Amino acid sequence: MAKYFKSSRFYLFISIVVCLAIACNNKTDEKATEKKDTTSETTRTSQTTQPKAAFTGGVTLDVLYTDAASFQSIHQGDKLFFVLTYIDPDIVTLHGWATPNGNFSNPPDIRLEKGTPSINLGLNPAYVGNVKLDWPEIKRIQDSITSTSAKYVVFVPTPSITYRNHVEYSVSVSQDPPTLDKTIQTTSTGVTANPSPPKAL
Repeated sequence: MAKYFKSSRFYLFISIVVCLAIACNNKTDEKATEKKDTTSETTRTSQTTQPKAAFTGGVTLDVLYTDAASFQSIHQGDKLFFVLTYIDPDIVTLHGWATPNGNFSNPPDIRLEKGTPSINLGLNPAYVGNVKLDWPEIKRIQDSITSTSAKYVVFVPTPSITYRNHVEYSVSVSQDPPTLDKTIQTTSTGVTANPSPPKAL
């Protein structure tokens, strides 16, 4: 009988040890799962809250140009409205419509071509949009073309003096287009294509 009780106590002891081992193993698995979930959550939070890169360095725009004949064809009394135009894959330019009374033709009367690239204007924010020329300004450009026998009209982007953080274009004339393969001589017309708005229509 004593031997039976000893054997029973032994098996009871073994059962308790096995149960404790299983319980500890389950607890370890729970902690590992909890840690894994916490790590995943931290990763997701890090990914969603990471700030985007800031806008730095200001806007870059190209020198633009068109043939002089396009300007000579503008009629007395007209105004010119140039619209910011995007052309695939990476051209940002201006296309212009002439009108004496607010009625516009289609397609545009003047298409500015991409010349010397990437003038950094250092504006932030930068208001890049439409620009306007009134008839007296157009006439000055036409007179400059005639007096210099220019073949091209050149638009150079520059920060506006009148309108803070806006972009305007100083207008000059030249015998050659502004390209990377040569340095050109330009003659200033004294005309600036001002941003519209805020310049009144």
